[in-house]
Formats: sequence, structure tokens, C-alpha cells
Amino acid sequence: MNPKNKIRNNIWTNYAINLKKPILTKKIIRESLQNFWRFVIIPALEGGGCARVQHFLIQFKIEDYSGNIQSISYVQIVSKEDLNILSNIFSEFWDIKSEDYHSMSIKQIIFTYKIIPRDKENLISKNKKLQNRKNLNIKTVKVSKFKFSGHNLPCTMASTTWGVTHFYSNYTKAIVYKARSNREYHINIFDNYILVALKIDNKTLLNFKDTLLLENSYDLYSFKREFKNQTFIVENSEIVLKYINRKTKFISKIKPSISLSEKFITMDLETRNINGEFSVYLASIYDGVAKRVTSFYLDDYKDSTEMLEIAILSIMKRKYDGYRVYLHNFSNFDGIFLIKILNRLSEDIFPLINDNKFIEIKFKFGNYCLKFRDSFLLLPSSLEKLATGFNVSKKETFPVLFVNNANIGLNYKGVIPPIEYFVNLGEDKYLEYCKLFQGKEWDLKLESIKYCNQDVITLYQIISKFADIIFDEIRLDISKFPTISSLSFGIFRCKFLREDCKIPIITGKIYNDISLSYTGGSVDVFKPYGENLLQYDVNSLYPFVMKENPMPVGSPVYFEGDISKYEKDLFGYFEVKVEAPKDLNIPLLQKRLKINSYKTVTPVGSWKGFYFSDELFKAKELNYKIEIIRGYLFKKEIIFKEFVDYFYEMKVNSEKNSPQYIIAKLILNSLYGRFGMSPYKEKHIITNSSDSFDIYNKFTVTNVINFDHKELISYLEFNESDEELNFVNISIPIASAVTAYARIFMYKFKTLNTNKCYYTDTDSVALEKKLDDLYVGKELGKFKLEYISEKAIFLAPKVYFCKTNLGNICKIKGFKLNKEGGIKFEEFYDLLYKDNKISLSHEKWKKNLSKGNITIDKEYYTLKTTIGKRELIFNESNKFVDTKPLYLVKGEIG
Repeated sequence: MNPKNKIRNNIWTNYAINLKKPILTKKIIRESLQNFWRFVIIPALEGGGCARVQHFLIQFKIEDYSGNIQSISYVQIVSKEDLNILSNIFSEFWDIKSEDYHSMSIKQIIFTYKIIPRDKENLISKNKKLQNRKNLNIKTVKVSKFKFSGHNLPCTMASTTWGVTHFYSNYTKAIVYKARSNREYHINIFDNYILVALKIDNKTLLNFKDTLLLENSYDLYSFKREFKNQTFIVENSEIVLKYINRKTKFISKIKPSISLSEKFITMDLETRNINGEFSVYLASIYDGVAKRVTSFYLDDYKDSTEMLEIAILSIMKRKYDGYRVYLHNFSNFDGIFLIKILNRLSEDIFPLINDNKFIEIKFKFGNYCLKFRDSFLLLPSSLEKLATGFNVSKKETFPVLFVNNANIGLNYKGVIPPIEYFVNLGEDKYLEYCKLFQGKEWDLKLESIKYCNQDVITLYQIISKFADIIFDEIRLDISKFPTISSLSFGIFRCKFLREDCKIPIITGKIYNDISLSYTGGSVDVFKPYGENLLQYDVNSLYPFVMKENPMPVGSPVYFEGDISKYEKDLFGYFEVKVEAPKDLNIPLLQKRLKINSYKTVTPVGSWKGFYFSDELFKAKELNYKIEIIRGYLFKKEIIFKEFVDYFYEMKVNSEKNSPQYIIAKLILNSLYGRFGMSPYKEKHIITNSSDSFDIYNKFTVTNVINFDHKELISYLEFNESDEELNFVNISIPIASAVTAYARIFMYKFKTLNTNKCYYTDTDSVALEKKLDDLYVGKELGKFKLEYISEKAIFLAPKVYFCKTNLGNICKIKGFKLNKEGGIKFEEFYDLLYKDNKISLSHEKWKKNLSKGNITIDKEYYTLKTTIGKRELIFNESNKFVDTKPLYLVKGEIG
């Protein structure tokens, strides 16, 4: 960009700065921002005729070497004078990103900016700041007065010290007149407690009850004081514990569906990859009610844009009002091509996005509406496997790679393409396919349309059969549920949630606190190399612990202080000070810690954290020292037994990979995570660029994607401290309890006295010996032997290579291995030696919503032994031979 060029108002512009090294630090962020400001913004303003400009919208992004652009910060509104605070804000955003970001090879920094004219200045909140989630650190405070609801109350039960006391009714009642005040305490006196009303002119201001801590004690300075929704424990006139009953709403039952909707059609796009860029050359749409399939082939149109526009126009009819349009893998693939087309056809596009995936796009035209959805999010498996499982029409055989040949025209007619253009097709099947065309010419257009048409028919049949089974079993219409997790949750609420079961809806600060305990499964390397290891997996770990264990229910009761001194059978979530024994080789409690980037580790030493009570009790058995600071109490109840039993029985009594088997497995494994969804969901809007400023000024904008004269804006319309949010039906205590129970269950098998564990994932262990038959079987919660490793290398969590009885099994987190693996066992073994490394590359898809295309680039990956979630131990030959827990001192690596 030439700094002297005039900057146009209200137009988003990118400014990229190439990095000399593919590593990003705070210093580089600060220097890049200073250069951007000095050499772009200031000269442009001074020389470009933008003197009326006062404020800017700026977002910090990065680009990796495969061209993928990631947003790092939210959109910031700043003035010319705010450069210094921007540096700190952008650095903070970079700090809190996950380790996946920090391990990326970064090609360049991008500052995306937009100029706002001065006439909009009065709309800008100059001091708008990022709302940070903070942990409240409350300490017991000595008090001489008991302050409550604006009143200074006495901190003793000795009522004669409250003021001038008048006893009556044989000393069972009293009135205390406060000096220099018209307030009075009216007291009813019982054996070990008193009831008090604070009044003015016979009007009651508040009521409370004081009870002796020890029934036969005469210590009137140690007592429990109870108000309507709060309780305090006082010892020696000091508040040592405080309870607050928190009001909350509860997840409600839903009614069964009256009927099953058939208002859906299916669609599929076929693409070709020419020189690393995907483009659409064919679209098919199937109306299952009318039994009509319509195809649109690129050779019949000017370009793919015209072809897709006409395809969408063909269903922009009144008869399809309210219909769902299902595409398999719409959120990750087809939607990239279609969003731009939908934008061209309507001003009313409403996307629902979660984790950068399109859950649904509501598309309005006139008074009518279509909803585009991803059937893969409802049935997450390949179309080929689903067709076999649901016993519907199978996919056609087709050389899908043939169209990638740039020298082949779409009007090709001739000999059948060679076998290498087919995917996963054996020689026998290929010869059978060739027999179909004996004496006939092979026509690319006809065969492509035949293939694509069969896909949309197959998809329709699968969804229709799936809908019928769910309706017959549960009486629910799947049209109300865009994902398998939402459907599983709906099934639980409809059929298995009892009327008297009070699952709390948790948002606001309570959510923020309890979410700190929701740290997921435990994945660790204990020993990096082993031979003849046995890999065991648990049958349905999460459904098993959901069935067997009580869950948090009822309204939460907040408390401050060490509640364990006064209450037994505690159940809830507590902020605690932890001291883990130094000699504990495999610790239990997890802690999110910044080691280059944020990681979840299981350390020893001392720190503070929020944990589920049952996990803390298990930690105490392991000689952890626990001091409770504050937390939330819940009632407990078994709530998932019937749900798990119903679907597990359906699964075990169904033929493997049958529709009932697939459905039962999906629903069993999809429920728990739905409770752990964040209430701080982004909203998304597509609006004209000229009309977008009010959104930037009013909300926290997290991302912007440009279209032709339009912007897809992602934003938060609330602060993370808000207690009441519109997003309902989540309960983080449930999700956290499920994962905590799973960690407790797995801990036993990671620490068997006579059976060393080398590696563990959420629901699996690699052991040196066979498990006792007591723990092995087909039942829920039993282990099954997956494979035996002749030799196994574990470099890091989710980075391993095993030579097994089933063949080589290699996994490298974040890297897509090719069919042959791309790496030999011997090469992997060499990485056990310090400083050895391997350079790998794989194909990376780059999705560009703005352009509506997908390209393929090479991404390079350096594999080496690096510090992970435990400290690495090397021998005298610099070979990685063992690990030990990280040691923390007050939460920092010691």
C-alpha cells in the first residue's frame, strides 16, 4: 500500500507485515504496530485529505505459510492517541491463545483497519475496554460490625450489648432500643437460638435468626446468623463463613412432537481441484416428496457463479417456504461456495455459526424462507458408511479425481478413465464398472450427473429414515434440531427429564467460576518408549460415569470461607489452595498453565484452582493438602441412569452399524458436552458496509469477513460478567462433573501398583501387562483390548507411533498423515534424542468466505521432542527416557 494514497472511509483494508522469522513475540507485535501507525496511518491522514478522521476500527490477525488467516483480537475502536494501549491489548490477546496458535509458523502480521469520519464521533465510547474474566479472591476479614443490606448489626448474640434492653414475657422476649436511633430490635428468645426483627416505627426492615454453634455452649460470640437468602458463621465476633442462596432457572421438559415434518430437500455440490483451487462444476437438488432431482452442470453456464445462482433460484419458490436444505459437510465445505451466492440473491441472510462452522444459514426471499443445514452435524459419518448402515441406495462409482485434470474438458467423451482416478476402488470392482460400458462411449457429463444425483437421493433417504426412527422411538421431529448434540439434549428433555429434577441453568459469574473446573480429559506421556504394550479403551466412558454417579442439581448456594469445618458431605465446586505431594509421580488434579502457550497439566507443588468436590476428596486420599476458600454447594441426584440404560440397550441389542446401532451410539456420546456450552455465544449478522458502524460502536466485535459491499460481523452483545443472559439450557456443573468423574475413574488404571502405564488419553491407557479380567468385557465401563504394540513411541500427548498387531498406527496432532503414514518408525525413534527433528509437509485447505473458494497449499511441520505437560528426562546420551510432573510454586513453575 502507498501511504500517500487517500484512504477511503468505511472500507476495510488489510496491511500485512512479513516476519523475518516465523515466531511471534510481544516485542514483534509492538514494533509491527508502531511501524504500521508511523508509515501507514499517519502519512495517509496527513497527505490523503482525511483530516476529518478521528477514529479507527482495527483488528489484529496472523497468516501462516499455507495462507490461512486467523483473527487474534476482537475489533478495537481507537483514536489517534490510543496507539500505546493497542500494543498491550493485542499482546494480551496473543498471550491467551492456545498452544496450537503459538506453535504455528507465522508468515506475516495483518492489521485490518477501517476509517470512521468525524461526524460519527459522538457515537463512540472512547474508553471502551475489553471485559476480562477475573477470579474473585476473598479472604476472611475481621469485623467489629456486622454489615448487611445497609445496616450495621451487632456481631454477637449477647443482646444486652446491642443497646438498652427491655425483657418481658418471663425473659422469652425483648426489645432493644439503639442509642441515638429510632431503630429497635424485637427479639424472641429460645433455648439455643433467637429470632430478631429490626424495626422502625413498627415497620420491619429485616429479619434474621441467630443460633449457637454448639447447642450447650454459652459462647454468645460464636453463632450462625440466617437471613432470607444468606447465612453467616461467626466465631469470636468474626465472620468466618458466608452462604448466599443464588436464584436460578432450571432446564425444563419439552413436549413430544405432534407430527413429523417432511419439509426438507437435499443438495450436493461436486467440485474439481485445478492447480490447487477448488471450484464447483455441478450441483444437484432432490425433492423427495415430488421424487424429482434437478441438476446444473457448469458446461451449460457462463461460470460457476451463474450456475449456482440459477440452482438456488430454482428453489426460491413459495412451495419451499420453511424447508430445510441439507448438504452433507455444508459447514466445512459446501457452505464456503454458497454463502457468497446467497448474499448476491438476498439482503436477508442470517447465519448461525459455532466454532467457525455454519450450523445454519437462514435465507429469506420475499415473504419466504429457506434454512441451509449440514447433515454431517446431525449424522457425523461419511455418506457411504451411512448408506450402508441405513440400508438405502448406495453411492455410484465415479472417478472423482478425473475432473482434476486441467487438460480434460467437462464435455469429455471417450474411454473410461484409468483406475488411479477412482478412490478406494479395487481391481475387481473396476473391471465390473468397465463392463457397464462395453461397446458404449463414457460420457463425463452424464456420469457426473448420475453420480451427484444418486448422492442427493441417498442423503434424502438417510435423513428420512433417521427422522422416522427418532419419531417412532421418542416422538420428536428432527427438524427442530440442527446438530446431534442438540437432538440428544432434546431427547433427554422430552423422554428422560423428570418433572421434579431441577437441573440449574448457570450463567454469569457462577458460570465463570465453575467453568475453571471444566478441564476435559487427561492426556499424558509417562514413559516415552515401551515394548509389548497393551492398549485398552473404555466402553463408553462418559455415558458410564453419567449413569453411575450423582450430578449437581438444585439452586447453587454460594459460600466464602473454609466450609469443611462446619459442613459434612460437601458436594459442589470449590476454589481451593492446593499442595500436591512432591513424590507423586502421577498426580490427579489438573491446572491450566501457560508454558509458551496455555496447556492443561497435572502438576505437583502449590497453586490455587477451582475443582469438583469429589475430585478434591480423591486428591485428599492421595495426601494432597486442600484449603477451601469459597465455592458453590449443590444438591446431588442420579439423573442419567434411564437415559443411558435405554440407548445402551438399544446399541447392544442392534446389529453393528445398523441404523439403531448408529443412532444409539451417537446419542449416548453427544449429550454431556451440550451442558458445557458457553453462554457467551457470538452472534453473527451480514450487513451493508455503510451501515455497519453502529454494530462496532455498540458491541464487542470478534471478527469481520468482507463480501461485495457487505460484511459478515461476529460480535458479543453482552459482557462476560452479566448474570442474566438470553442463552438458556446450559449447565456447566453437569459437564464438569462428568469429566471429573471420568478422570477419577481413569486414575485407578494409570496408577496400578504392578502394571506400569506408559501413555493415557481421555478413555484409554497403554499398559505393560494385561488388565485383570475383572475390568475387561463388553459391558458399559469395562475395558476392551484395542491392540498390542510390539514397539511404541510416545513423544507428546496425541503424538505417537506404535508398531502393532494391526499394523503401524501413527498420530501427530495437527498434522494430516497420508495413507502410507509419511514417516517411518525408525525416523520417529530418532526423535527421542534431543535436538533431532523431522520436517514434514501436508496439504492444507484454505477456505476463503470472502471469495467463496477453497484452495490447497502445502503446510510445513517440524516434528521434534519439546517440553509438554510433564518435565522431560534425558539420559547421559541425550535420549528421552522418562518424565516427571511439573513442579509449581504458588502457581508458577518452580
